[in-house]
Amino acid sequence: MKPALVLSIPFLLAFAATTLNASPIPSNMRETRAIDSDLARIEKECQTLQNRLTQLRQQVKTARDGMNHAIDATRAIKATDERLITLIDNLKPYTSVPKVRTIARTLRKNLQRVQEQIHTLRKKTDKAEKDILRPAKDRLKELEQSILGGEFKLASYKKTISTWRRDLQTNAARANSIPGGAAAFDATSRVARPTVQSIANVLTETRQSIDRVGNNLTQWNDPIRAFMTMDQSLSSFEKKLAPAEKTAAKLEKTLGKKLSIKLPFGKKTITFSIREILETPGKVLGVVLKPLEKLADKLLQPVLKELKLEIKAPSGIANLNSELNRLPSIEASLRREADQLHQQVTTRLQQIIQRWSRIQPHLPRHLTSHPQPPKRPIAAERPAQNPPSSKPAPVREFPVMFIQP
Repeated sequence: MKPALVLSIPFLLAFAATTLNASPIPSNMRETRAIDSDLARIEKECQTLQNRLTQLRQQVKTARDGMNHAIDATRAIKATDERLITLIDNLKPYTSVPKVRTIARTLRKNLQRVQEQIHTLRKKTDKAEKDILRPAKDRLKELEQSILGGEFKLASYKKTISTWRRDLQTNAARANSIPGGAAAFDATSRVARPTVQSIANVLTETRQSIDRVGNNLTQWNDPIRAFMTMDQSLSSFEKKLAPAEKTAAKLEKTLGKKLSIKLPFGKKTITFSIREILETPGKVLGVVLKPLEKLADKLLQPVLKELKLEIKAPSGIANLNSELNRLPSIEASLRREADQLHQQVTTRLQQIIQRWSRIQPHLPRHLTSHPQPPKRPIAAERPAQNPPSSKPAPVREFPVMFIQP
């Protein structure tokens, strides 16, 4: 009994790989086989780039959403600045009222320091919204459409290259069946191969351009995150600001309250507002001033306690200021890389594909045409020497390539 043949796993894997990668083009057509191999890689690269563009399109959409968040944060900064200005103006009349002015001045100065920081930031964010954020948002929308078009183009190129490979293999097999055809066809492949390599080069450049756009979009992460952090910080700041606004309104109402007291002689009732008691005590009779002051102080103290606030500036101002300084260069880079990618996908790839369509390898005409051999001249009529029943010998026709001179 003969021993069974045992094949190693590495051998089987190598054999399978060789079988799968085997080109249908005859081995004696080296240039044509090289083109077929190049086209196979290009076909695969088109699919890879199509997938990468799909990922990039999603990345662009995410960045565009980030722009919207940044614009919303810019509006929130503007609203907070205006809100602080209003509150500071509302506190100004109380900075000269006795018993109120010290607390009112302290709170007002506190708010002014915060407002100055936010106003400085607001000027930068307003400019960034106008000059950078909105233009970048529009550019990202255009880029998203351009990428979507690029995906369709690459899908179309992939199908076209698949057709080219089938035609190349068919024509190579046909050429190999004709004497001299393999060498002639391979010669045209040698001329056409640099164009195929040019297609591969443009695809490589396109992939690099895609990567650069992706890296540029990643650079937007920190500024967008700074805007979002500032927006969240403003939400917390506004909650602290609300009590000061309510207390300022309550102070106005309290100062306007009327206090009445009966005079001990004549049983006459006199009425004064708390503001009058504090600001113009001379109008109040000396005999009733102290009781009215005590009553006014009793009503004011709860409000004044509420005004004893220390409001800190929202966190994130310094970080956002720093990131705003980077935005112009980031936006310029995005504009440059987006234009480059658009040119790669819509112009350069299309041009090189069209060029290949014009110079695909083909059989020379003298091998593909089948001209009829020249007919022999008809001899002049002579008297028949043979019997009428005899037939002339048939003329044998040869293909023109085999006719001897």
